[in-house]
Amino acid sequence: MSERESLTPRVVEAVEAQLRRRVSPRALRLAYRVAYLALRPWWFLTRPHTTGMKAVVRCGEEVLLVRHTYARRDQWDIPGGFVRPGEEVSVALHRELGEELGVAPLEVVPIAELPSRFDHKRERLFVFAVEVAAGSEIRPSVAEIAEVRWARHDALPPQTTVFARRMIARSYWELFR
Repeated sequence: MSERESLTPRVVEAVEAQLRRRVSPRALRLAYRVAYLALRPWWFLTRPHTTGMKAVVRCGEEVLLVRHTYARRDQWDIPGGFVRPGEEVSVALHRELGEELGVAPLEVVPIAELPSRFDHKRERLFVFAVEVAAGSEIRPSVAEIAEVRWARHDALPPQTTVFARRMIARSYWELFR
């Protein structure tokens, strides 16, 4: 990893930590949108190598879908986030689920590891099927999550991303075959 590539996540993390301490969640939501719009051209220029994770959060036949506040806001997706440099993917999974949704997984099954080119980043993406307890309270991060909803895995809303559809289908196939 070049110095420029390793600097970006450290700067983003430092700025985010300062903002979380100093501004309201609603102001942080605006900061996420502005940062996302500013980072997209940076990612286009630098084409950074990143590591990310996504989770198909399941409770029986239902999956949890999210609408983010900063990217593809009109589409339903599965939750996820960045893996910090030096961080284990499983640690990032638990951290992101806690930060974004306030949930703790009962069971975690890896279902995919694949390359991704979202937003001009060269990303290694790890995807997990995560089972949560029935009746788990979902506490979405106001800054990152605009809306959450449960949907049957075989009756997803039309605005669900193709990637989310594929990973949801894979999660049920992998766990029940």
